[in-house]
Amino acid sequence: MVRKLLYISFLFSTLFWTYAQDGASTCNAAEPMCSDSSGVKIFSNVTGVPNSGSVGCLGETPNPAWFFIRVEQTGDLNFQIIQAADFDATGNPVGVRIDVDFIAWGPFATPDSNCTSLAQTCTDASGSPVSCPSNTGSPNFYTNNLDNTNIVDCSFDPSPIENFSINNAQAGQFYVLLITNYEGLPGKIKLEQTNFGASSAGATDCSIVTGELGIDQTACNGTPITLDGTPTRGVATAFEWLINTGSGFTTIPGETNATLTINDNRSGIYKVIITDDVGGTAEDEVEITYLPVPIANTVTNINFCDTDSDGLNSFDLQNDVTPQVLGTQTPSQFEVNYYLSQADADANNTANALPNPYTNPSPNSSQTIYARIHNNGNPDVCFDTTSFQLNVTSLPTPTQPIDYEVCDDTANGGDTDGFFNNFILSSKDSEILGSLSSTQYNVSYHTTLTGAKTDNSTDSIDKNSAYRNTSINEQTIYVRVENRTNTNCFTASEAGTSFLPFKLVVNSLPVLANPNVLIEQCENDGDLAATINLTQAQINISNNHTNETFKYYPSQADAIADSAEISDPINYDANNGDTIWVRTISDKNCYRISQLNISINFAADILYDKEFTACDDFLDADGNNTLNNDDTDGITTFDISDAETEVKNLFAPAIRNDLNILFFENETDRDAVTNQITNISNYRNTNIPANTQQTIFIKIVNKINNNCTGLSKLFIRTLPLPNFDITSPQILCLNNLSSIEAENPDGNYSYEWTRSGDPTIIGNNQTLDLTQGGTYKVTAINTTTLCRRSKTIIVNESIIASVNQNDVTIVDDSENNSISINNSGTNLGIGDYEFALQNENNQIVVDFQDSPKFENLKGGIYTILIRDKNDCGIAQLDVSVLEFPDFFTPNNDGVNDLWNVKGTNSFFYPKSSINIFDRFGKLITSLQIDGEGWNGLYNGRNLPSNDYWFNIELTDRNGKTFTRRGHFSLLRK
Repeated sequence: MVRKLLYISFLFSTLFWTYAQDGASTCNAAEPMCSDSSGVKIFSNVTGVPNSGSVGCLGETPNPAWFFIRVEQTGDLNFQIIQAADFDATGNPVGVRIDVDFIAWGPFATPDSNCTSLAQTCTDASGSPVSCPSNTGSPNFYTNNLDNTNIVDCSFDPSPIENFSINNAQAGQFYVLLITNYEGLPGKIKLEQTNFGASSAGATDCSIVTGELGIDQTACNGTPITLDGTPTRGVATAFEWLINTGSGFTTIPGETNATLTINDNRSGIYKVIITDDVGGTAEDEVEITYLPVPIANTVTNINFCDTDSDGLNSFDLQNDVTPQVLGTQTPSQFEVNYYLSQADADANNTANALPNPYTNPSPNSSQTIYARIHNNGNPDVCFDTTSFQLNVTSLPTPTQPIDYEVCDDTANGGDTDGFFNNFILSSKDSEILGSLSSTQYNVSYHTTLTGAKTDNSTDSIDKNSAYRNTSINEQTIYVRVENRTNTNCFTASEAGTSFLPFKLVVNSLPVLANPNVLIEQCENDGDLAATINLTQAQINISNNHTNETFKYYPSQADAIADSAEISDPINYDANNGDTIWVRTISDKNCYRISQLNISINFAADILYDKEFTACDDFLDADGNNTLNNDDTDGITTFDISDAETEVKNLFAPAIRNDLNILFFENETDRDAVTNQITNISNYRNTNIPANTQQTIFIKIVNKINNNCTGLSKLFIRTLPLPNFDITSPQILCLNNLSSIEAENPDGNYSYEWTRSGDPTIIGNNQTLDLTQGGTYKVTAINTTTLCRRSKTIIVNESIIASVNQNDVTIVDDSENNSISINNSGTNLGIGDYEFALQNENNQIVVDFQDSPKFENLKGGIYTILIRDKNDCGIAQLDVSVLEFPDFFTPNNDGVNDLWNVKGTNSFFYPKSSINIFDRFGKLITSLQIDGEGWNGLYNGRNLPSNDYWFNIELTDRNGKTFTRRGHFSLLRK
């Protein structure tokens, strides 16, 4: 709406309420106010409107209700304002009373532009601002115009009742009234003219005409709009309608009714002038804007082929789709948004509008996208919608097919022309699709790469009908795998890619050298029945038999049907005259059928019967050196190659070169020609141990036709090895040399001895005298068979220990007397030694131990014993451990009766001086080192218990002198 011009309104205003006139929340929207026939008006208060600041005596103006009053009759106007929860039918307040405040301004001569003229505060005579009082405290302040402004009354008492007056109000004047709801509680306000009807009282004008055309409107072209000028109060007698399209208002001819219907899409400001029954007029304006109706043009569905195979893509809808929706419409005038539902598109629910760019939320999805186009001037009214499909499909990843291989057929040219007439290409579909869905993807086959890349019909082959290759033996086929919903999303087989074309391959059938073959078999019992190896005929059936496979059948029908196949053609029980049918199959599984005739003839053995012998060996059955080695198992390696030449020489020279001499371990293998012994110069009799004589069976075959020429045999026997025992390992004491021998031989053998890998023979007897350790090999040789057996004896050296005083460390005259022997490296010798200690009474005080150290010893003479663990002897060494006793008790009880230095004698200390003194330094006695010691007597009498002192000097055998002074106690009990 552009503006409102109401002669009877106080301001340019928009009327927010109808006849109830409950007041407006702003001054610019103030509503007309007059009292009814009894001078009373009751209306709802205002809540929920925030404080707009102070004005006049009101420090705050929360929840305002704005009115304007027109004076109809000159005189005084006295009003009372009451605010309460409600009022009863007689106008009495009901429920809680609510604080009410007010301020009034005036007079104004015209109803226009007065809001900016309302005084905000009071002033003194000079115009300086002063505080505005409440009329209850200063009842004459406003009536006497002491405020010096256009404020006519004001009160902010904390009371539900306020009173205000307008003295000598003049007819035709206007006043503005603001009533506030300070507490913000919901309720009603009663405004009553208390001097209504008095002789000197004025009156308000209740005949005000108030018309309302409503808010400005924007509509789409073709939408009729009806404006209604019918007043909400007062009585209208005439209407005039005008329009301003930019050049000022002009009257619309013929439009004099209360309503005006606009149906010509003309935009402009429409005005109505209303005349009431007393000649008053009012007017209102409204702006009507017509906008072009947008058209949502059809959008081409988006079928996107995702090449990175994640099934997701970012789409720039505004750049790629919006131009299609707009068509020729101007982008500056129209806006296009996109939604996932028709409801959101119709409601222009921008919260759910798709972002740009937009990424499909789930891989390989299909979505309906709704496009909404609306006029920017009125997006909620002028709009249109369309929809399109957004399909995202991944580029198919087919499986590489193998070539389509068949065998040549007899149709149209025979089975050697390289053509096949029954290729059914649809049989390759599932192989090519792999994990791809056949409902989502289509497979087509093409004769050219261009056709496969163009579409599914160019140069295509009907895959469900029999197809004949167009070139001999093979033809390249190109495959197209495309998405059924987006045929532009395809993969074509192409050289140099991971998806290659495949070939139709027509394989040749085997070439038979002889389709009718005779196999001759020997037997030696005369019944003309034998176990035959049918595979021997293969050499005569085909010249390419080593690269082909063969199947055998009892009848031609079975061979054609591939039924009743002979399961063991190598061991086939046949009779003379039998016929067998053979499938010869190429490496491409193509086959031809031939006939095999069997002839079985009696043939006597060819006398040979030679025995081959070989010595047993110390290997396992397979000839390997393992933990299973055995030289008594009768299994060894034979050279029977001489038999081949010797058997051939039994035949006429003319046919010798045509013969194959075949060797077998049993008759069954010989008859079936299976498990042939092929390495006859290095034959190991694993399956037939020959501790006793065993037979090798011989078959003589004509290698020209595989026919049997004769049978024979030879014998093998394993010779036992010499048998004897050894003891290993053994010890050689270098201080007491010994010998080794081959023990308990079971025959008369010759011997060879060698040492540590040196092949030089160092002995030929059963016994060998030793002077040094090492690894000795003894070989016993059977003088008849010359079979040899070798065994190894390990001889380790050792020796008795060599020890002297320099190898010993003694700690004596201490709290822990000890003896340590230096056993590092080979200091004592190369042996493995253990150590013991013996006292001077030849008693073992420390038994043999690995440690070369003895601790916590008493003083005395000891013998160190060093024993070689390999029994090479015990070495001994006497040592002295000195100890100076702290006390003695000469009471003749046999314990500590004498005092002497322990661990001494004239052997260890050839020179000595041992003197004992009393505490005053008097010499008591001198002791001999080999003597018994001091008995506590002096000149034949017992000395008392006391401390006595000694002075000792000892010189050992090396001339080293030891001096010691100290004291000890004599204790008598």
